[in-house]
This record gives sequence, structure tokens and C-alpha cells, in this order.
Amino acid sequence: MNDTQALAEELNISWKQLITVALQDFIRRYRGRKHLIEKINAAYTDAPDEEERLLLQKMRSSHRRIVEDEW
Repeated sequence: MNDTQALAEELNISWKQLITVALQDFIRRYRGRKHLIEKINAAYTDAPDEEERLLLQKMRSSHRRIVEDEW
């Protein structure tokens, strides 16, 4: 007896029901991950503009001066 048949018996459902449930769960998780990846990619496509780059540069310089004596 293979693992899927044993699990179906343990859950007291047919093998076909187990496969159906497993496939439905797989599809749900796949689509959820795909949606998450799309959201992450969309967030990272917005590269910083010139104003944001200048602000980041100033922040780095300021931070460097603040921690300069601590290292």
C-alpha cells in the first residue's frame, strides 16, 4: 500500500477524494504565491527617483557622521 492510499484510509476518505483535496490545496497555494510574487515585483519596479536618491545620499552622510566616533 502506498502513502496516499494509507493516508486516505487514515482520513477515512476515498483515494480520489484525497487526490482532489490535495490538488485543490496545491492550486490554492500556487495562486496565492503567484499573487504574492506579483505584488513583490510591482513594489520593486518603482525605482527611486532623483529626489529619493539625493535624500538617501544625505541620510547616509548624516548617519556616517553620527556613528563615526562609535566605531
